[in-house]
Amino acid sequence: MSKPAEHSTSYENKLLRLSLLIGLLPLLLLTVALFYIDISIYFKMLVLSLTTAVVIFGAFEIRRLIVAQLRTATNLMESLTSGDFSLRAKMRGSNSALNEFNQLLNSLADSMAQQNLVNKERQILLHKIISHIDVAIVAVDHHQCISLMNPAAEQLFDVKFSRLDGAPVHMLGLATALPKDYREVVEFEIKQNRKKVYLHSDEYFEQGNKHRLIFITDIQDILRDEERSAWQRLLRVLSHEINNSLAPIASISESLHQASVAGSDVLAPSDFQEGLAVISERSLHLNDFIKRYQQLTKLPEPQKAMISLSQLIATSARLFDNIEVNAIDEHWQCYGDESQLEQVLVNLLKNACEANQSASSSGHIAIGAQLFDNKVQITITDNGNGISNMDNIFVPFYTTKNAGSGIGLVLSRQIIRNHGGELTLVNRDDKQGVIATISLPNC
Repeated sequence: MSKPAEHSTSYENKLLRLSLLIGLLPLLLLTVALFYIDISIYFKMLVLSLTTAVVIFGAFEIRRLIVAQLRTATNLMESLTSGDFSLRAKMRGSNSALNEFNQLLNSLADSMAQQNLVNKERQILLHKIISHIDVAIVAVDHHQCISLMNPAAEQLFDVKFSRLDGAPVHMLGLATALPKDYREVVEFEIKQNRKKVYLHSDEYFEQGNKHRLIFITDIQDILRDEERSAWQRLLRVLSHEINNSLAPIASISESLHQASVAGSDVLAPSDFQEGLAVISERSLHLNDFIKRYQQLTKLPEPQKAMISLSQLIATSARLFDNIEVNAIDEHWQCYGDESQLEQVLVNLLKNACEANQSASSSGHIAIGAQLFDNKVQITITDNGNGISNMDNIFVPFYTTKNAGSGIGLVLSRQIIRNHGGELTLVNRDDKQGVIATISLPNC
């Protein structure tokens, strides 16, 4: 759109000229009429002067009203543009078009004032959240320069935002987090200290330019606490198993030693052989325990391929009696290692059968599957006594069975996690029993 010339006539002056032209026609008619009327020349001049004055006054009054209304609307819009929502247009009349226009302007001002108040409240809330949240937040503009750092980010990097405002983001070592949907656990070296953090980046737009938000969660303390807790649980189980084997070995060995020192009459040959048998049995048990521990630490990586879900479930269910297989679409597939997933299903079905037997339940064990949100969900439901101690079900070597090894569920969950899925066990709400759920990606 071209810029108007400076000498062009304004809108209000055009209206003034139009009004004068409209009033000129009756003025000319009046002049002609007065010319043919036989009256005093002074009276004729007086009438023409008054009529001319009225026409000119009316034209300029129209211009004044138009200018006043336009300036009112301009001042109101200018105040709204500058963020001042206190001005309002004066209402004139009750049913006029001008009154409707002013009412519309005032409604717009009220709406913008209300929206501005809401925005300010949200900004205050957002500022408080960003200032007090533990997650470090760094905003990066479209030039990959730092445009915002919250206090958590300043504390994490031990630097004030005022010193890095507008600086390249690579000065913080965050250049790798700029690609879209970046989600990784990385290790940072900050002030000669290495920290593990979780990086997550997302994009937002400002004035049409793409910017990025980088969220940094310091997980060093969380990992340290989890590691300490895992070691404590593992050492507790290891100590229990090792003490169960070493205590009788030490006791029997001491008894045999004292008997050998005292002489052959103190201990019969059968007792001596029985003591050696116990030592041998506990030694074998301890050796078996160590082998099972090695089995946990040497789980092979899954060889993944597309697997028929109905065939996988049917093959596992055939190994047991009283397994009720719900209808499964034969076209459904999951992506994983067939032998490892079959081992998981066999472990879970075996546990379900043993749970039903221990509860003397005659109910069937149901296994089914469903597909949603690009995930396959397999559920196994039993009618046993349920799980009384949920906190320890995935602790290595913890078991409530007399002949249990305590590694079946641990191995099963590790296999599922290696497939990018999750294994959960919960007690049923409708009746006694447990529901085991396997979630797997289907592609």
